[in-house]
Amino acid sequence: MADEPDFIGEVIEASTAEFAAESRELHSPPAFGSFVKVLWSGGESAPLPNASTGSGAVPLEDDDPFMQPFRQKEGSFGPEYRGSVEGESAEPVARLVPAIYGIVHQALTGSRDSNRRLRAYWKGEERLKEEQPELSEWLLVTEFRAVVIGYAAGGLVRRILPPRPPKIYSFVYPCTPDEIRLISSKMDFLRTLANFSSAPSEEVVAACVREADAARGGDFEFLVAAGKELATLFREDYDRLQAIMRRVAP
Repeated sequence: MADEPDFIGEVIEASTAEFAAESRELHSPPAFGSFVKVLWSGGESAPLPNASTGSGAVPLEDDDPFMQPFRQKEGSFGPEYRGSVEGESAEPVARLVPAIYGIVHQALTGSRDSNRRLRAYWKGEERLKEEQPELSEWLLVTEFRAVVIGYAAGGLVRRILPPRPPKIYSFVYPCTPDEIRLISSKMDFLRTLANFSSAPSEEVVAACVREADAARGGDFEFLVAAGKELATLFREDYDRLQAIMRRVAP
């Protein structure tokens, strides 16, 4: 896409469920709970259900026919995504590039050398940069990890794990507001996060709901829909549900 934002990281570890990336800038990983994507060559050849029916109209989603989509307000998507509103039949959207989508659940800064333990220098940041600039350039690295919540292929969004993980050394980009609204127009991503044991689920669920709401400019109807989905997911754990809801609107 011509207006694709600059990349923010590079994949250094990948599986179908999660990927890790080195941040492009030291101490500046993407925000906790933010939506990110890895452009994905595997998306061009990934099989799409109903894509060969010959009807000329392909349902955007069929992974859960009983899932009620969150209804976007008119004009909620940009022109390149408007044909992909959930619940409707639509031609594949050419500008929705093949990508694997994830939500950032961890970031850390440490030594590039796993066998070398960092030590304190007891100096201010500016003085340390002047006296030992090599610390930032050669010894330190910031990394982040993201849980996979779905992928796009053939102009369609699939909220299931991709058939193949992203390639090592692929670039990581922030999702655009249009992409965030499209991905979060169904609440499947909340279940994925709630069941992901390697993340602080209450915190990351609340953070990504805030991100999705911010991409809509603040949308009470979206928050209500998310709250209903969370109430279903945590219907047997009221304390955990309350902890998440307090974090959604701190």
